[in-house]
Amino acid sequence: MLVLSLPMPTQAQPKPAIPDGEPNLTLKVIRQSGNCPQEVRLWTAIRQYEGGGEHTVIADTLPIVATAVKLTTSYPQLIEYSAPLKQDFASCLARTNPDADLPYYFRLQQGRLFFRIDLRSINRNPSTPAAITYKAVLTSRPYVRWAIAD
Repeated sequence: MLVLSLPMPTQAQPKPAIPDGEPNLTLKVIRQSGNCPQEVRLWTAIRQYEGGGEHTVIADTLPIVATAVKLTTSYPQLIEYSAPLKQDFASCLARTNPDADLPYYFRLQQGRLFFRIDLRSINRNPSTPAAITYKAVLTSRPYVRWAIAD
């Protein structure tokens, strides 16, 4: 018996770029103390394909951070970026509410912004595995792609 294996065509990965227009997701900042921004905003997009989807997330951190964000933690299902806050917000102690449908979370404390994407809660359901597939800092903002299988 002869078995042939042909390479399957793959779709080209989108090149990282800041989308035109305003961010399309706003998370309310829950202030505990200090001077804090009212919200943080993100650009989000999903590209669906047979068997799953790929999410692209770019946090618009420029309005509140003093310098470019840096990748501080990276695992297949968890990633975190950090940057010093602008002087106006250095006293801020705040967070965004975690949401079961959104794995995006911001924390502002000790003069720093922390942005985390945590897919572990999604992966509690073994029928829908999720993983981070690409990470970068794009024009001083956190950029992440993550995929999930149906």
